[in-house]
Amino acid sequence: MITELRRYRIRPEQLESWVAFFREAARRNEEGGAHVEFAGVDRETSTFIWLRTYVDEADREARKASFYGGDWWNEHETFAMDHVLEYDVTFLETTIQRQGGELVDVPWPVAGERPGGRADGPPDGWTASTRRTFIRE
Repeated sequence: MITELRRYRIRPEQLESWVAFFREAARRNEEGGAHVEFAGVDRETSTFIWLRTYVDEADREARKASFYGGDWWNEHETFAMDHVLEYDVTFLETTIQRQGGELVDVPWPVAGERPGGRADGPPDGWTASTRRTFIRE
């Protein structure tokens, strides 16, 4: 299983509107097969963080294509993105998960494609930041 950790910095005056919008967006993600695990707000920085999980990278790509290619998102994208000042996405590999009431170790590392291996491009009208994160190979 892989998790997308998404961090959005929202225009402070639009934070309430964003939360109201996102409640519906989360349900629409779920309808498309993504599992929204958490969504929360840091009011001090007007930062909204949410997590959604997928079986693997191929599943992530298919579910995202379904959501972002669907009518609901196409009708709401401009409204949503007008709230966002910047965002970033981190891809996480599961090492421990809750099953029922218990924490269970998950075999790691998992062979195969790394989460985020099929990089997403920015939406129309957005560009990648000049900030970069570098990792050793």
